[in-house]
Amino acid sequence: MHSMLGAKFLLLLPLFAITGECCMRGYEEERAKLRQYLGIEWVPDGLDAFNTNQPKPVRHAEELNCDFSDPAKCKWQNVKRLDSLDFYLFSKEDHTDFPIVQVHPGPSKVPVGDKLLFVGDKKREEMSAILSSYPIKCQNTTGRLTFTFWVYNGARVEILILEEDPKDSKRLQIAVEKPHIDCGTVTVNTECTVEIPPKQTPFRIAIRAYDIRHPEGSFVLLDNIYYEADFCKVSIDFGPNFETTPLLTSAEGMPIDYSNQLSCTEFDKTCRWRNGGHGKMIWKRATRAPPDNVMFNETGTYTAPKGAFAFMYIEEGTTKEDGFKLLMSDPMQCQASTGSILSFRIWATKSVKLSICAIDYNMKEVECQPIPMGRSPAPVVHHFDKTKEFMYAFRIDEVNTDYDNFVMVDDIEYDSTMCHEALNSLDIGKNFVSTRMLGAILGRPVPSVTSLSCGFDKRGLDCFWANLEDVEEVNLGGKWEVGLGPIDELKFAKLTKRNTYPNNEFAIARFSAQQAQNGSALLLSETLKCFIDPTTLTFRFWSSGGVALSVCVLRSFAYEVIDCQELGPGSAETVLVEVPHYEEPIRLGLKAEPIYGEGFVAIDDIQLEGQVCSSGIAFSANSGISNTHTSSKNVPSPDANVCRLLSCDFDHGHMCLYESHRVASSVSMFKVYNGTARTMLFERSSVCMFESPIFQLNAPARLHFDFVIKGQVQLFVCQDSVRRELDSCYKVDTKKTPEAPTRMRDFVEVLPTDTKLYVITKLEKGSRKATVQVDNLLLTDSENHRIC
Repeated sequence: MHSMLGAKFLLLLPLFAITGECCMRGYEEERAKLRQYLGIEWVPDGLDAFNTNQPKPVRHAEELNCDFSDPAKCKWQNVKRLDSLDFYLFSKEDHTDFPIVQVHPGPSKVPVGDKLLFVGDKKREEMSAILSSYPIKCQNTTGRLTFTFWVYNGARVEILILEEDPKDSKRLQIAVEKPHIDCGTVTVNTECTVEIPPKQTPFRIAIRAYDIRHPEGSFVLLDNIYYEADFCKVSIDFGPNFETTPLLTSAEGMPIDYSNQLSCTEFDKTCRWRNGGHGKMIWKRATRAPPDNVMFNETGTYTAPKGAFAFMYIEEGTTKEDGFKLLMSDPMQCQASTGSILSFRIWATKSVKLSICAIDYNMKEVECQPIPMGRSPAPVVHHFDKTKEFMYAFRIDEVNTDYDNFVMVDDIEYDSTMCHEALNSLDIGKNFVSTRMLGAILGRPVPSVTSLSCGFDKRGLDCFWANLEDVEEVNLGGKWEVGLGPIDELKFAKLTKRNTYPNNEFAIARFSAQQAQNGSALLLSETLKCFIDPTTLTFRFWSSGGVALSVCVLRSFAYEVIDCQELGPGSAETVLVEVPHYEEPIRLGLKAEPIYGEGFVAIDDIQLEGQVCSSGIAFSANSGISNTHTSSKNVPSPDANVCRLLSCDFDHGHMCLYESHRVASSVSMFKVYNGTARTMLFERSSVCMFESPIFQLNAPARLHFDFVIKGQVQLFVCQDSVRRELDSCYKVDTKKTPEAPTRMRDFVEVLPTDTKLYVITKLEKGSRKATVQVDNLLLTDSENHRIC
């Protein structure tokens, strides 16, 4: 079968002109024969880029690998002057098998789409073609060249070593040595290998097709060239102690919390910078700087990085098309209006141009600034505008491809205010507010240490602590207030360097930059007559900026400071101060004072541990402190007019001065029924409320009320304040209500800052129906005495 096919193949060859010009246009009949019997077709202009590329020395053996699928990337070329023919690019177009006897030793089955090189002729004089590799500067080990070829009708293949002509470096000459081609014992359906000996001088590997001289035509086909060898080091010599390792950091693409997390000096697990983007040139970590002579010759300075640094080596011939990895930071979600400052030190070989860029999450440029390499090795500072959802990236824009290059980056520092970071030492959140402390010094006796306990609930109304300014007509330049929150926990933790926060309301003394020049705030206790046992004052404490806190002891009546103990910035969150024994009545004081700038001090959960002397004084009716059920004269009486506005027993068939309105998505309203304000709630009408008229109160008071609940509901009494609507809400404990409807009683504190009250009821989730009755609204003073 093979012999018949071969005979037919030979008979057709005279019709096929296998000349050096057979592959040009106009030889359609000859190409048709090649397609019919070999299944291959010429690729017009397929080797144009292949032949016109300027050959540069290869640095790695694998660069010589080529299957001709993309000839422009192959580092092989047709040789000029040393041969008479050129190789041309052909493509396998169908499944026709090569005749195994006549066309060998390569495989008879070639996949469709495979690209291979062809050269042939039918002249009587010998013709040849040489395919040469790009130059190899030096080779340390014996190389292994593997390739596939086919010959027909007497054509042969050999491997040559080409060297530069000593008289003309642009000309090549053939070396004497000719490596042996090993195609195995059976030269059919096989690939062939050649051993290339080590060489310390530049050379090229050449594949030569020769003995192409049969009058009926002969040819050679080439494919699948692969090379393995160790080339001599041709890069910049950094010395034996210089080494690089993979850049393994903690950067995982997660947003940073604080700007200083982008600062990086060691490029280890504490660093938030990494390789990013696409490209074969990657950033690595180096731990030792190059020798002084290398630094000076390559960068023009003897100053080198100290410790570890980021390093990229760029080999000769590498272009932007090959791609350089970005040295990229972890992302930032949001910056404050102040923008940001990025500083770093950078070194590079001459002609390298770089930029530092802000890029978005899609790797698109937001803002890029060229890095002034002339400032190296001094720190370079770049200012960036405010933006959000972005990353920083060092980008290599241009290199000189005629020689090797390198870039080194070190000492990255980043300064910015993130949206969740504090803008200054007073910024603990845009929603945080503070209000006047309602605690008052009334000369009340202190029967036990628990009397001085204070968590600043109800704005400190029940505390035995108050500002000195509220007792004496003095101006200290600052005041303790009650913080109502909510605080921004991230900002608070950053400023105070603590991971705990005050609970609900707390005392805070804040000092702006102007107040910091001459200001303080003193929180004063009621009088302590004496101590029976050793006594300890404890409280929780936070501070920011340059504000300090001192624990003081003062004379009871003159408010003269006896002793003060300043708490250092490293004090624990919970402070314990032992109060010594004094022979006279004293007061305790907490003094906040700016030492070197703006900031705040916050305290919470004041407690006194020990035992104090109980008071044996009998107060007269005119003393201002009464043992009777009458109101204390020192406690201001709320306005009786407000009492008449807010008190209502609903016995006259109307809501007094209260009004009930429908709430969105609910039709329920409070209406008077049998002398009570009553409403019914169900699934599609689950919220109902009534509200008081606007009022202005002159002193703290209490609003008492009765309520009857049938079903599962939540009941709230809420207040508008002078600062905002629905400033606070008191949730009535309805869980204690008996299963059978029973009239219960409760009260809510009403403060001078309150301007309006709301009674709001809401059906519990999962409950279908409930009724709520409210009755006997009555305003009293803070000691539950009637005022109207």
